[in-house]
Amino acid sequence: MSARADRITEAYLAGCEAPDGPLRHARDRLELSEAQRRSWPRLLPRPIMVDEAGYRAFGRDLVTVFDLVTSLPRRVFDGDFDRFRTALGIDDRHAGFMCRLLGEGPPPLYGRADVYYDGSAFKLLEYNIGSALGGLDMVASLPQAYLRVPAVAEFAAEHGLGHLDMGSDLAAALRNAGKTIGAGEPVVAILESPGGMTTYGRQRRSSAEMLVRNGIDCRAGEIGDLEFRGGKPYLDGTGVDVVLRYYGLEEMLARPDCDELLEPVFRAHEAGTVVVWTPTNVFGNKGTLAMLSEYAEVFTAAERAVIERVLPWSRMLGRPGAGPDTGRIEDCVQRQDDLVFKPTGLYGGQGVVIGREVDARTWRETLEAGSRTGSLVQEVVRPNLEPVIDPDTGARSEWYALWAAFMTPSGLSGGGIRAIPPGGTSVITMSNNASVRNTCLFTC
Repeated sequence: MSARADRITEAYLAGCEAPDGPLRHARDRLELSEAQRRSWPRLLPRPIMVDEAGYRAFGRDLVTVFDLVTSLPRRVFDGDFDRFRTALGIDDRHAGFMCRLLGEGPPPLYGRADVYYDGSAFKLLEYNIGSALGGLDMVASLPQAYLRVPAVAEFAAEHGLGHLDMGSDLAAALRNAGKTIGAGEPVVAILESPGGMTTYGRQRRSSAEMLVRNGIDCRAGEIGDLEFRGGKPYLDGTGVDVVLRYYGLEEMLARPDCDELLEPVFRAHEAGTVVVWTPTNVFGNKGTLAMLSEYAEVFTAAERAVIERVLPWSRMLGRPGAGPDTGRIEDCVQRQDDLVFKPTGLYGGQGVVIGREVDARTWRETLEAGSRTGSLVQEVVRPNLEPVIDPDTGARSEWYALWAAFMTPSGLSGGGIRAIPPGGTSVITMSNNASVRNTCLFTC
């Protein structure tokens, strides 16, 4: 990070060293709603500082990457969307749902980029393009909660700290979406899959609270809770204008009533009685990033410079139904310690294998299986370490940090951190690693 961010970090840590240090117990003094406390059960003891100019410059590169990814069907496949999704290994049934509401142009800019800082630059690992963004509720609300702690507010004023406001940017985007169907102040529904509120309700309610604080009439529920009157969806008796989609396609396809649940929403969107925000996640397929490298010749010199600046070496390994990609596999076997394997269509760290963390036989078997099912290999990026002082013991330790950059039509709109202590797997995901801690960013 920048020298300024490092100096401010050390100043913050200095305020945490003594047992009665003014910043040591700031996390425990956060004033949070019940939904926020339930949504953020595992917080790192401090926020992270980031150089605003450098972070915003990276955000501009992420806008370019989004534009390039969403231009792939046109620029690489002559506008033939079937060729594009087939190259990504997306079968007919998945494609039918993904493309139903896509329309003629690209979806709106909305997503979360998962990023490592390698000590000199931000590197893009994955680009989750679509509505179902984990951590959405934290990126603006948590720094605001920190600033209500007097010691943090004083420190922030002294060092000129700020934060990006995802809540207001998202609220503006949803208002604009509502205007396309004539909704002045839209009613927004955050919708989970059937049963999803049992598992993720605390996060969805916390996100709804964030939007309510920004003047949006928002409520959370499940897709099965919708009622339709005259083709318009209603939730809790109120007409819905914009759907912030959290129902996952894989979860829906596993249900026998999948079509029964989705079809009325599709028809309502097509009829203009509701807007399904970012209706497709086809561009969030991990294989799109590999395509940026594989088809570099179709891009301009300036566009290639962005790809080279932010994207680690990435290649598709195989596609469903194809035989093993022998040449690529052998190359990856030789580079085992430098690569990570990722299934293209999964999320939340599912199926990710770090080459250096497994033996040679497991690595080869993973590559061969992935060559048949659709996957990519990517050069490993070593994450930066963030120093932390334990509020209970005063012990200083260093944590690996996975950065999240949240994007809206306004551009870079927020950021957060997931962190783990060194040792064990380096796959940083909330779903399968109890050591992971979350925190927010302050810009400087």
